[in-house]
Amino acid sequence: MTDTKHLDIGAIDQQGHLALDLAIVNKVARLARLAPDMAEQEMLSHQLGQILEHFQNLESLDTEGVEPAYHPQELLDTLRPDQVMASYDREIFMDLTPKHKDGCLMVPRTFD
Repeated sequence: MTDTKHLDIGAIDQQGHLALDLAIVNKVARLARLAPDMAEQEMLSHQLGQILEHFQNLESLDTEGVEPAYHPQELLDTLRPDQVMASYDREIFMDLTPKHKDGCLMVPRTFD
């Protein structure tokens, strides 16, 4: 099933993709508190190997002169500046409430 070793983490399978060593798959599964059966371990071995191959492809890209991206989208400050605005007339508001004292609303107790 495996032909050649690759970076001491796995081997290249018949399709030419990296398949992780089952010991590494089991260690990752244990850290993730998973207990995959043998078929799932084989599947994870191939899937994790393909993910690592994608990272190897990314490493081969020339990023010289490319500014680092800290977020996938450009973030803009969408908050408006604070502006002083007129509020409700307190006296009218207090007249609408059943109980108030010294400019504060009186409400029933919520606990004893």
